Amino acid sequence: METSTKKIPGARWMYILPVCFITTFFYFMDRQIISIALPGGLQKGLALNSTMAGLVAGVFSIGVLFLSVPAGQLAQKGKVKKFVSLCIAGWSIFTILTGFVQTGWQLVAVRFVIGFFEGAFSPAITTIFTFWFPDKDGERNRANSTYFTAISIAAVSMGPIGGTLIQFYGWRSLFIILGLLSLVGCALWQFFIFDRPEQAKWLSKEEREYIETTIQQEREEAKKVAGNVEVKSEKLPLGILLRNKYVWSLCIVGFTVNIGQFGYTIWMPTMIKAITKTNILNVGFISIVPNIFTVIGLWAWTYIATKVKNRRLTTGLPLIMFAASLLIANFAGGTLTPVAEIGLLCLVSIFVQGHMPSYYSIPSLVLVKELDGPARGMMAVAMGLGSFVGPYAVGYFITLTGSSKAGMYFLTAMLIIGGLSTLILPKNMVANPSGSKQGEAS
Repeated sequence: METSTKKIPGARWMYILPVCFITTFFYFMDRQIISIALPGGLQKGLALNSTMAGLVAGVFSIGVLFLSVPAGQLAQKGKVKKFVSLCIAGWSIFTILTGFVQTGWQLVAVRFVIGFFEGAFSPAITTIFTFWFPDKDGERNRANSTYFTAISIAAVSMGPIGGTLIQFYGWRSLFIILGLLSLVGCALWQFFIFDRPEQAKWLSKEEREYIETTIQQEREEAKKVAGNVEVKSEKLPLGILLRNKYVWSLCIVGFTVNIGQFGYTIWMPTMIKAITKTNILNVGFISIVPNIFTVIGLWAWTYIATKVKNRRLTTGLPLIMFAASLLIANFAGGTLTPVAEIGLLCLVSIFVQGHMPSYYSIPSLVLVKELDGPARGMMAVAMGLGSFVGPYAVGYFITLTGSSKAGMYFLTAMLIIGGLSTLILPKNMVANPSGSKQGEAS
């Protein structure tokens, strides 16, 4: 007899998600605060042109590439907890060291190392979720949304926190303070996160059995969608991954959407400063408004995904709408009042993270269990490359043309490609409410 999700104890929601929320908050702050620091004195203080500033913002993502796949593999094998603890400590220490750099190339080196350590986090945490939260009744969507809400709230907080600290203490103190706070997240992760439900003493037998039984049923259905592929080797199944069209689709989406996301968000404070002609403290507070719309958009698309139950549509459509709104904002830019131009940035922001809840739930629905973690690692590599290309390309176009418009058109084109690539994915890949049958790939 099926057990209603509502009757199952929810300890995992009280232990796993709050700690993931806190660590994700500082994970995002440490990587993105550069967007406030650049117009807040860092770019001028280290005499960086726009191309170099784009390199500083994007080189982080080259570092991300190195640990993404290994972290996904370790998470799939249930051996990633301690590894991630070391990585959190690593990026925290190098965030502190950012406050002591003296040249642009020193900054590039430090940012690369921060990216190196942060590369393990996203594939690890999203793979861990697949062992704690079934797809049934939208559980995994809600877990993923909580994770990405932490990113959105960090984005909202980043402006006023960064602007205030820079205004009163300077950009160097900003990095030192954030690095110290990130070490708190490291301690929480080590004490409260577990690779598998059976390792957590605070989890009841009833809840553990529900999690393991439901996820096993969903894995069996995913195996059918994947064509009953068997993976017997403990080594990275790279050949199988590279021959899988769904893995390619997910990587193309990750690459293109991160070009759009990071190309837009890294340079958004600089665009706000150009629009408003104000100081960094005011820029920080004004940036709250578009980022609030990012949070609203994330939760709106989460709700849509739980109702529509078409992962392909709810992944691809936000990308197309992101591209369309960015195109509108770019066409109208420079012809409207500052308030109207900020309003257009808010419109764009609604779609910046809209794909995320559905996108991160797809691998476990179309791939066998053994490929899930490694595939997420490959997705993280693709996203890391996109995260480098986006900010660097926009910076290059600003240096070349003196305006961000050409860069925004480039981002628009990449987002359209990403949205269209979701058509490779199967239409139906959601477990039905009983958790016993998943739609066949169409």
